[in-house]
Amino acid sequence: MSTELKIIGTNVTRPDAHDKVTGGKNYPVNFSLPGMLHTGILRSPYAHAKIVSIDTTEAEKLPGVKAVLTPDDVPQRPFTPVYFVPAQARSMVQDFVIMSDTVRWVGQPVAAVAAVSPEVAAQALELIDVEYDELPAVFDPEEAVGEGAPRLWEHAEDNIAKHAKFEAGDLEAGFAEADHVFEGCYQTQRVHTCYMEPRVCVAEADSRGRIKILSSMQHSFGLREKLAFALGIPESDVNVIKPDYIGGGFGGKLDIGFIEPIASLLALKTGRPVRAQHTRAEDFISTTRNPIKVYLKTGVKNDGTFTARYIKSVLDCGAHATHGSEVIMVHGLYGTFFPWNCPNQTWEGYTVYTNNMIGGGYRGYGAPQGCFAVESQNDEICEKLGLDPIEFRLKNTWREGDPHPVLPGHELNTYRLQECLEQGAERSGFRNRGKAGSGSGIRKRGIGFACHPLWVSGCVGFPDIYEHAGATVKLNRDGTADVVSACVDIGSGQNTMLTQVVAEELSLAADRVRLVYADTDTAPFDAPTHASRATYSAGTATRAAAVAAKKRLFQAAAAVMEANADDLELRDGKVAVKGDPSTAVPMTDIIERAESPFIQTTEDGPAPTTLAEKGTIIGTASMAPPSNPSPCAAEFVEVEVDTETGEVDVLNVVYAHDIGRVFHPKSAEGQVEGGFQQGMGYALMEHIVFDPDTGACLTGDFLDYKMPTAVEMPRNIESIFIESIEPTGPFGAKSLSEMCIIVPAPAIANAIYNAVGVRVKDLPITPEKILRELGRL
Repeated sequence: MSTELKIIGTNVTRPDAHDKVTGGKNYPVNFSLPGMLHTGILRSPYAHAKIVSIDTTEAEKLPGVKAVLTPDDVPQRPFTPVYFVPAQARSMVQDFVIMSDTVRWVGQPVAAVAAVSPEVAAQALELIDVEYDELPAVFDPEEAVGEGAPRLWEHAEDNIAKHAKFEAGDLEAGFAEADHVFEGCYQTQRVHTCYMEPRVCVAEADSRGRIKILSSMQHSFGLREKLAFALGIPESDVNVIKPDYIGGGFGGKLDIGFIEPIASLLALKTGRPVRAQHTRAEDFISTTRNPIKVYLKTGVKNDGTFTARYIKSVLDCGAHATHGSEVIMVHGLYGTFFPWNCPNQTWEGYTVYTNNMIGGGYRGYGAPQGCFAVESQNDEICEKLGLDPIEFRLKNTWREGDPHPVLPGHELNTYRLQECLEQGAERSGFRNRGKAGSGSGIRKRGIGFACHPLWVSGCVGFPDIYEHAGATVKLNRDGTADVVSACVDIGSGQNTMLTQVVAEELSLAADRVRLVYADTDTAPFDAPTHASRATYSAGTATRAAAVAAKKRLFQAAAAVMEANADDLELRDGKVAVKGDPSTAVPMTDIIERAESPFIQTTEDGPAPTTLAEKGTIIGTASMAPPSNPSPCAAEFVEVEVDTETGEVDVLNVVYAHDIGRVFHPKSAEGQVEGGFQQGMGYALMEHIVFDPDTGACLTGDFLDYKMPTAVEMPRNIESIFIESIEPTGPFGAKSLSEMCIIVPAPAIANAIYNAVGVRVKDLPITPEKILRELGRL
């Protein structure tokens, strides 16, 4: 690691830490305005029905009710609610409306009220009378594409919202060349992101009908665009206030919900601020990770070299396509097809409508489902053929310097998968593990691993997706710096990262840099906080803004110091001629003189002044990142399985990641630990339960939804960060976040197989499934 860096790579205090631990007053859930009304949303009890009539007469008479909305009061403009693409992106399906006279899932909004309190709003909903004409429903995606299934949308033949296909080489010839062919089907379940802060917003309309809104979301500009489109108003009539931070997102707040347009319409109707907040039950039916069934067929030679692979993926998007059109593409592109260097491959994916609840974004965005399938089968291949699992992976993946498999004209400049595998294996004792199921006694231990050879540091190379970022940096006369950025901190330290970038570039202490107020009227555009992009993309733009501010500082200093601006440097808060410390002038003196209205005087009279001397020291940048460098990771997990109960204890974890430069070591470790917690829940216990007859969600709160707690978490999680120093990234950084959740499920599944010699191919891997495979049920 370079010794030149003073802020990057250190555990600086997070700028929002004190605020959060003393109550988090700036979370959107704590925001209120004088005279604020509260919403309630009436939701459909049917999975598929036509609304015949809605009678709101009694609700409108209730004291305290100020407005009621029905589908007749709402613009009927189909669009995609996903923040990071245009509202009518060609790659997406436009089937989302705020309210409709046809309901396609249990929980779809059919009416809304604004009242003086949440209690009055809830009472009013009970007074709304809705008559439905119930229609046939279908809940299984493979049944939905079958003959005789009810058709949910006119535009979707066989209920297929999207079909995509990638091909390389000659699949038939590849299988003919294989010595062995392996086939399997792998199924993942519907899970929720389980952010702690519920979805919430407060909307306010001024006398001109302009809307100001604060929301717990992951993209200010995406909310502005989608809200304006849904309401049929100009984007300039919507101003989204960026919250200081939100209480978690994980992709679950990456699209406009129903609450933002409903609250805005009610604010326009009443002339008062309107607040909308989900209950936990409403959160559970607002967005989930899409379940995907993966059919996998792989041809290999005796030495383990891939010859061919065919992948078919079926994604259940629920009643609206929402993220499903993009999740299936990322799942195919980065989750199954391109991570592995197979010469003959075909992947085809189907996004299928059902009458289930809608899906959405979730950390990893299709890759956890793909990695579980591929790495489970890879482990099967190694077991069957007696191959070294690590050498097998290295034989079939990429090498540093290879052309980027997704981005033409780019290379894998920094790519250290081999180091991840070797260091992880050594620290975990992987090579000393026993044969599958060979342990004695009731409780058997096993070690497994999984890797993901290719992921993203942003969205360069994807069609239709916003990726550009921007920031403004202003230097103040007291030697502090203000940063205006629309990048939303979703709990994983984006605010800290931005302050570190500016502090490092401007030679300031981290606590001398502050994130200040930002909204869509004042801040440069920034894409969402998603796709492992914040450090790489937003960090790159913010550094560019700091460089621009420094250039402006040097211009002003050059006039004061009678030097060439190109010959100056900034170090320890002082500007000096390079190589001559005696010329150092405090940057505060330069900034003060630049903003001073006074003419400098000398014994000979007024000193000469120049335009370059005067003006605020400020820099702005707006740009797309230069590339999309791939991180890679490997995770080794030790488990103990009780063969009488099927219970799985996760004992130890070693996680190795090529991250590029580590910005904040403690935050990086926290990302790994949090990602493993989510991945472990995905692997072993988490799933949303539905009534098989009605499609109603039976999971209403955290008492109904099992997540790993401190009791279930492993006793040790060791993080190994391999700093490859990416040349295109800010101070050498790539990405970290999503990789932490992509690999745990297959690593745990492979460890369970090593422990007891049976494999479960559908998540979650519950005790009942293990006992069934062991022949004990």
